[in-house]
Amino acid sequence: MLAVVASMATGCAPLHPSGCHKTTATGSCGSGRWDDDDQWGAQARAIRAAVNAKIDDPQRWKGKKCRLHLAFAKDGTALSISTSNGNKAYCEAVLSAAQKAQFPAFTNPDVYRDFQKSGFDMQG
Repeated sequence: MLAVVASMATGCAPLHPSGCHKTTATGSCGSGRWDDDDQWGAQARAIRAAVNAKIDDPQRWKGKKCRLHLAFAKDGTALSISTSNGNKAYCEAVLSAAQKAQFPAFTNPDVYRDFQKSGFDMQG
């Protein structure tokens, strides 16, 4: 009985493997959620801010959503940019903004590894 209880308790505990940034037991190693209070969250917020700074007429997109896909070089250069799963017009605006944006360089190799090919849920 004790073994079953111990097994259940550890099955619910967050796993944090060595060298892996993981905020939840079911999350990936580099979650990069907007609200993460670490280098991954800061990088995600900086990327989002760079795109949002270049969006034309931001008030027009309130309540709209789009998935932004980016591949980065270590210096922050976007190597590829695409969108999916969202309001078509907003996705076009996000794509255009991302193409004009200046993204921050990656100073932490682990953050770069986790963000090299990334998807971001953008919201107007």
